[in-house]
Amino acid sequence: MQENVWLGEQVDLTRFPVPLLHEQDGGRYFGTYGFHVVQTPDGSWDSWSVGRLMLVDRNTLAGPTIPTQHIGIIREQWRRQGKPTPWAMALGAPPAALAAAGMPLPEGVSEAGYVGALVGEPVEVVRTQTNGLWVPANAEIVLEGEISLDETALEGPMGEYHGYSFPTGKPQPLFHVHALSFRDQPILPICVAGTPPEENHTIWGTMISAQLLDVAQNAGLPVDMVWCSYEAATCWAVLSIDVQRLAALGTDAAAFAARVAETVFGSHAGHLVPKLILVGNDIDVTEIDQVVWALATRAHPLHDHFAFPKIRDFPMVPYLDAEDKARGSGGRLVINCLYPEQFAGQMRAATASFRHAYPTALRRRVEERWSDYGFGDA
Repeated sequence: MQENVWLGEQVDLTRFPVPLLHEQDGGRYFGTYGFHVVQTPDGSWDSWSVGRLMLVDRNTLAGPTIPTQHIGIIREQWRRQGKPTPWAMALGAPPAALAAAGMPLPEGVSEAGYVGALVGEPVEVVRTQTNGLWVPANAEIVLEGEISLDETALEGPMGEYHGYSFPTGKPQPLFHVHALSFRDQPILPICVAGTPPEENHTIWGTMISAQLLDVAQNAGLPVDMVWCSYEAATCWAVLSIDVQRLAALGTDAAAFAARVAETVFGSHAGHLVPKLILVGNDIDVTEIDQVVWALATRAHPLHDHFAFPKIRDFPMVPYLDAEDKARGSGGRLVINCLYPEQFAGQMRAATASFRHAYPTALRRRVEERWSDYGFGDA
């Protein structure tokens, strides 16, 4: 990573082929597929988090530091001391590192340690040139510097993960780049955000799903799988409910939806997802056609849609209006796709499908002979 080092006045980000990703974007984005590296003032917590940065000039970038996200939380700690935030961005780091940086781990958990546990060996890291932060040693490019205490610049508009580009930008904090390290012939990775699926949905959505499953199960909810459907642009998560355990709770749809909402929406990971869909575990939540079928046929329009207007929202959700954003809430929904009978351990009707309506032995015979019937591989 440190084959080439630019310091101070040597830094010139415009020498990289920084792309204009969408015609309507307000600028060129250097950071779309890298992650921020920041540390609390007391050194107790190193945080990696995926974020975007727009090129302002040769050594300055601009981008959001949302207060509820870890970079915003740590920046606020530095702000209270009247200091800018030491910062770095790693681009082209190992895939496991990028995945962890896109995972909404709990506050205080360092992604480098999580990755080490995940892959079975410590992540190789090196210190930055100017501010002592630890960054992946084999990243393609590393920027380092500080997040300004109070300077801002207009950032955006930008085509976003939800598939829309709103017409105006916003003032966002300035990131001053004091040093830049990179490999020979470095690769600048990019993510062209937009309609799903793209990398925001495959990385962010997958890692949110894993974290939400952990949140739900640790809270004692009868959940055996969670999946953020890529096609939903991380705007919903589908929860597979163990209907036998559900029946043992002696609850009903409204009470169960409220419990799920309080648990999931109240978590760091759940804050990012505005809608939850509850289905029985006869539905494979990773198969979007099964989810759509359950949503269309099992959720009653009057009795199974539960809004939670007082739970705070994630401000980037596209359907929120100005009043919602000013209030900070109003856009949360749980859709129940469990029939009333399932809360009592029964099923309203049998599923009429190849998987459910024929004996196992017969299904296997058909599958084994499928190509003999002239239909190609099963």
